[in-house]
Formats: sequence, C-alpha cells, structure tokens
Amino acid sequence: MGLGGYLMWTAVAEEIKKASNNPHIKFLPIEQHGSLIKLIKSEVFNHNKDFISDYDTLNLILPLVLNNPAANYCKKDEPDRAIHRSDAHIIEQCCEVYGIKTPTLRCYFQLTKEEEDVVDRIVKDKIKTDRFLTIEPISKNNYTVNRTYDFNKWQNIVNELSKDFVVVQLGTGEKVLNNVVNVTRQTSFITAAGIIGRSKLFLSAEGGLVHAATAVNTKSLVILTGYQSQKMVAYPQNINIDISNHGPCGLKRECLHCKRDTENHDWREIVKKVKENIK
Repeated sequence: MGLGGYLMWTAVAEEIKKASNNPHIKFLPIEQHGSLIKLIKSEVFNHNKDFISDYDTLNLILPLVLNNPAANYCKKDEPDRAIHRSDAHIIEQCCEVYGIKTPTLRCYFQLTKEEEDVVDRIVKDKIKTDRFLTIEPISKNNYTVNRTYDFNKWQNIVNELSKDFVVVQLGTGEKVLNNVVNVTRQTSFITAAGIIGRSKLFLSAEGGLVHAATAVNTKSLVILTGYQSQKMVAYPQNINIDISNHGPCGLKRECLHCKRDTENHDWREIVKKVKENIK
C-alpha cells in the first residue's frame, strides 16, 4: 500500500471518530498476517493527531487493520490484472466495514511548524508569487503503467499555461518539464502537499498527491484513464477528466486501449478547464 492508500485510511479514521463521539479515541495502523500483527509506520500517520504509534493508557486505542480483505477495493489480484470493486469510492468501501454509509471524501494530516517554514521559504525564494499552479506529470509505474498521461502533452499544457501562470513541478520524478519552477526531489511528501496547499490548482494523473491535495483543501485537475473506475477514485470536489473509452481494465502490463486513449486525447481540454476554473 502506498502513501495514497494510507491517506485514505485517515478519512476512515475521521469518520469513525465522528461516529463514536469520543474525543479520546486514537487509531493504531496495523496489518494482520495470520497470527502476526505488524505496526505500520508512515509519515502520513505521523502527521495526523488521531493516530498513535504505540499503546498507551490515556486514550481509547482502536486498531485499524489496513489489509482487512473486506475493506480492500482490489477483490482479486491476478498476475497481469487487478480486479477492483468499482461501485463506490475507496473511502466509502472502507467505511462500510464500520457501518458508515456517507463519509466525507477527503483525507487528513497536519504539517508541523517546521514544515510550514520550509513551504514558506520555497514559495518566497523559488516560486516568488502566491498565484501559481502545481503539477506532477510523472505517475508511479511500479504496479501499472496505465495511469500515465503522455509527458509531451503535459509539456504542451505547461507551455500554454505558463503564459498566464507560474507553474511549479513537484514530486519525485526525474524528468522535468520546461517552463516550470522545479522543486522536484526537494521536498518530502508532506511538504510537497503543503506547497500544493498554497497553489490555485494541482494538475496530475490519479495518484498519491491527489489524495494529499484534499487534505490541504486545494482542488485538483485529475486525468483518469481506463485503468480504474472514476467512481472508485475520483473526488467530487475536483475537476475529473476521464479520457477513457474502455475499462476499467485493471491491467498491470501496458494496455493498448489506455495507451490509445492517451494518444487520442486533446490536451487542449486541460488548458481550457484550467482557465475556466482559475480567473
């Protein structure tokens, strides 16, 4: 499970806490493997006041079993394909396990004072304006390549948008677009999210930083391919651009339909949507 998956459990924890009406409840993120229990440590949980790294006697501790099969949106993981449950958002699917039917679709974490200072310095010294867009054009492909949007099309988009906006590229990708302020590989995941939180809009394919953007109250423009269902991953507060003409395929190997959808999509739609939403 990646950082995006962990982030969605912060949404589940928030809903459980609201339903319990208990201010002293804390959550212990674990995975259960047979009789073995593994404590899950992640910067996402470290930055959420409702999570705890060990038992104590001051709070009501609720273990959250992150690998609970009933809460897993991936119902079958085949060698070349993941078969997903696609009739509800991932957060909704996890909340069902706890009897919660209409959760708020957003994630939660807090930046420390030191991390806010880092964001302040980057905005002041490198970005030099409070009117900027953020972008992550590189999708993680260790599990599937089929969420990726064409890098050259991202470049065309940035070439147009940079006439009117400062565009800031962040994330961990090694390829850097032209006409951007480059802060790639210069931040943690959390401080990258902090920079997104100062921006007017975040542009990306579906991925971890899209989930993080919901925690800092920044709208995202998200490109969704036919790899997975829009209903399963899309946040209603975002601008969701579904470019698929097939799917959800769930393929881990390269999907020719996903590739063709990306090739056929007119990148100008992205530019138009950004300008409609940012005045």
